Amino acid sequence: MFRTYNGSLTPACIRHYYRMFISRIVPPRNYYYYHETLSPDQLDNSDTANANEPVDVQFRIVGGNQVSIKEVPYQVLYGLYCGGTIIAPEWVITAAHCKNKEQYVLAGSTQRSQTTKYQICAHFIHPLWNTTKLHSHDFDYQLILLETPIPVTPNSRPIAIGNLQDIHEGAVVAVSGWGHTKYKQRGMEDIVRRVKIPIMSHDQCRSMPLENYKTVTDRMFCAGLINGTKDSCQGDSGGPAVSNGKLVGLVSFGVECAMKEQPGVYSNIPLVRGWIRAVTGLPL
Repeated sequence: MFRTYNGSLTPACIRHYYRMFISRIVPPRNYYYYHETLSPDQLDNSDTANANEPVDVQFRIVGGNQVSIKEVPYQVLYGLYCGGTIIAPEWVITAAHCKNKEQYVLAGSTQRSQTTKYQICAHFIHPLWNTTKLHSHDFDYQLILLETPIPVTPNSRPIAIGNLQDIHEGAVVAVSGWGHTKYKQRGMEDIVRRVKIPIMSHDQCRSMPLENYKTVTDRMFCAGLINGTKDSCQGDSGGPAVSNGKLVGLVSFGVECAMKEQPGVYSNIPLVRGWIRAVTGLPL
């Protein structure tokens, strides 16, 4: 665990570090997770509706809609070009390929330009990232410890981690972010967007014509429409894929955006629950 640490420990961070890694004392959870704030009707509709409806491809995350941050309060921006997810007030999870050089996450507003900065004091890259030859994006996980906890409000709220059973063919995930709405767009979006897309089977994903899909591993799943039109895009990397109000994936990679037979690929979060628990000490 310690060899995955990278960062400069500020005085505030040293206290967190000591509490979590030496004393192993984790304060009791005194807040509700995102799914615990939703009614049964909201749970049924928040992530799973409209995944297969036809869309006007001009309205994109790609193919999604603008939403209020209150609908995706777990969403953060990591640096300038990646997303991330609040899993506890002091902890954010994002993709390892988003690097570990950023100093801040930004949270708490629908508009990217009005988010609040929270300083990062440590990065924890999964120890198997960039160590296997199975796929260039295998074990694409990074945990971020914040110097100051993000306040739990309607605009910023941790999300629970889902179960392996939530990731199956036909299940719908809601993917959000401030990323591009078309391939090679010049700038990021200022209003957060969300798109709902179905998960593909591993066999279907591996049957896609491009080579990147033929070696997807068990740490990955594919989601999207065969004909394109809905997808994550540049700037959404590391951001959340949510099913039934719980986090099941992170945006890992894709080939262009919303192209035919080129679905997005997501890192499987429930599969590394043990690693997340070991690093953070959280009672997940």
